[in-house]
Amino acid sequence: MPGNRRLRILICALVFNFQFSIFNSHAQEADSSRLRLTVENHHFFRNNEYAGEHVDGYTLPGFYLRPQLQWQVESRVRLSAGMHWLHYWGAHRYPSNRSYADRPLPVHSDTTTAVHLLPWMQARVDFNPTVSLILGSLESRDGHGLPQPLFEPELRYAADPEAGAQLLVQRPWMDLDLWVNWHEFIFAQSDHQERLYIGLSSRLKWEIKNSSLPTPHSSLTFYLPLYAIATHYGGESLTVYLRNHHQANYAGGLGADWTQGDLGAGLEVLALGYIQRKGSIHPYDNGWGLYPTLSFRYREAGLRLSYWHGEGFIPILGPPLFSNASANTESLTIDRNRLLTLRLDYRWRRFKACEVTFEGELLHYFPWTGDRTGYGKLERDGRTLYGFGIHVKLNPSITLLR
Repeated sequence: MPGNRRLRILICALVFNFQFSIFNSHAQEADSSRLRLTVENHHFFRNNEYAGEHVDGYTLPGFYLRPQLQWQVESRVRLSAGMHWLHYWGAHRYPSNRSYADRPLPVHSDTTTAVHLLPWMQARVDFNPTVSLILGSLESRDGHGLPQPLFEPELRYAADPEAGAQLLVQRPWMDLDLWVNWHEFIFAQSDHQERLYIGLSSRLKWEIKNSSLPTPHSSLTFYLPLYAIATHYGGESLTVYLRNHHQANYAGGLGADWTQGDLGAGLEVLALGYIQRKGSIHPYDNGWGLYPTLSFRYREAGLRLSYWHGEGFIPILGPPLFSNASANTESLTIDRNRLLTLRLDYRWRRFKACEVTFEGELLHYFPWTGDRTGYGKLERDGRTLYGFGIHVKLNPSITLLR
């Protein structure tokens, strides 16, 4: 027994010495760590005049504030801790219902809170300059680069932040964002199901070098986009039994980006799909859509023209504008949803930590037919809607410790 004990002590000492030698090789990097205070502040005013049988109009006036301390533990390891505060001007009570983050508009709930505050915690490990792993609060300031039918742009600033696990890859030939957003957690006595989202945003790229182009200071990149959003309702609970169900949106196609100095242009053509399994939340079990987009940018001004044609399509996290099921008229389904969108924006950047954006949007629905329980076949003429917004982003960063 004493011999076995000495052997175990020797093995533990060797293992400890081996691990210490590994971590000690990065000791110099840890000594050069620093502490930084960053503040993300986004003031927004968005007005959507969407009156019609597709979706109601609404206004979003408010801000979110996200102060956080970032501790660079080592050169490739970072820990961030802070809070996320979302506030709508004129609102004094906020729903604490679990569905709050589904859409930027609050839902009815008997339980309310005076302020909507959430913790912001993130652990990030950069395995190398191109591959990163994130646990906790996720990075999604650009909506994961998803097209609008798959991700409502307003969710970036007017909904609860995502949290879970995320893998980021940025290589010269590929961009990849793979994440899990754990939206609903359940305990043993919970009266609802767990809910999570799985997302994929990727591009396989082929860039033509400047030397191959007819003019200098220009670039041309072709890419194959692949996007997907899937949601899962399920889990086990002792107090309630609800049938598990799953839904998914996915998209693929072709794209190209061209830049020449201050001028840029892009073209992306996507085929999209929708599928519903093990549930009947929506009136369709599958559907499809076609979404070509043409964009131009000159310095700080941008223009985007897109066309949407969808049949049986339900956007899981995208705007209800692209849905074949009405968001404000009970049991109304639309045979062919055709929408033409023109968007203009101007980003005023004169300071390092400040950006002001002005945006305007015209949306034209083509004539459509549909069905509604108790009303028979419906026919509607085309309709033009609009929306506009103003955004002010303040993102100061202060080094506290080098």
